[in-house]
Amino acid sequence: MYRTLIVEDEPDEASRLTEYVRRYGNTHGEQFQITWLKSAMDMLSDKSHYDLVLLDIDLPGINGMEAAEIMRQTDEVTPIIFVTDLAQYAVRGYQVDALDFMVKPVGYEDFALRMGRAMRVMARNA
Repeated sequence: MYRTLIVEDEPDEASRLTEYVRRYGNTHGEQFQITWLKSAMDMLSDKSHYDLVLLDIDLPGINGMEAAEIMRQTDEVTPIIFVTDLAQYAVRGYQVDALDFMVKPVGYEDFALRMGRAMRVMARNA
């Protein structure tokens, strides 16, 4: 079972991502435990280990990019996929070794493609 963290302040987007993770798991015979947090501060104070982080950039307070930079100080391997409508951050994402980016609104096909890539990284990390 893979532990997946969704950090998203918009409930509709968080629900969509949760649905997509479950759908991907059902389609590919994988199980995911999904945790949803609404802010980067919640993410940084959560001391749980996750196998994958789906992280919005445009968050209240500390944004997702800043949270990823802080996360990378202690965790260099957990894949981060940014889910955002702020495409201008794409280049900066490579500074925090982001695995990928998805631009909102995310369609399932786009999500599944990036999840496949994340699954390969998580399998190597296991």
